[in-house]
Amino acid sequence: MKKKVILLFLLLALPSASFAVNFYELVVSNALALQGRYSFPSTNGKRFTSDCIGFVRYVYYLSGIDLLEVYGQGRGGVSSLYDGLAKHRFVYTNTLPLSPGDLIFFDNTYDVNRNNKWDDLLSHIAIVVSVDKHGTITYIHHSPRKGVCIDYLNLYYPQTHAFRRKDNSLIVINSYLRINRGENYPQENYISSTFFRAFAHIPVKEVE
Repeated sequence: MKKKVILLFLLLALPSASFAVNFYELVVSNALALQGRYSFPSTNGKRFTSDCIGFVRYVYYLSGIDLLEVYGQGRGGVSSLYDGLAKHRFVYTNTLPLSPGDLIFFDNTYDVNRNNKWDDLLSHIAIVVSVDKHGTITYIHHSPRKGVCIDYLNLYYPQTHAFRRKDNSLIVINSYLRINRGENYPQENYISSTFFRAFAHIPVKEVE
């Protein structure tokens, strides 16, 4: 049996469907296995930062692609990866992601430059886990407070944190993504949908 390897697909064409599904499932599986972790071990001589971009890079590296090495443009942060993926036209702004395993980019999730303004572009990144029938996206990311954790995003209801069931319990559709530090914004502005910027889908194909 011939060994299958992953090849980055840099052209705008459709990847092999069956192999792509397996690859994205691997990305999601590797991400979910890291829940609760705050840091990531050096692997094959590569170091991974203990933050959101370090988490995403580590997950994709375990799945077969070093994102920053292949696509990074600049110093290695979220903006570096975004710029590289945008250059290859892998960034998109649909209401729903194309596939589990896709990336989500956010702006203004914390005050990067410490000027007390919401002007911090490309401050956070996450990985899509699944999408339910109501359009709620389950995503996984690295939080400084909680480590690797699950949260939610729904772009159909961008001003709604949660719906209330008949039994008075809540169904969260947009998790709180930024801590309110008395910045005089309404509380509903601190949910995931407020900070959403774009998705990114990285095509792969099978090579025999």
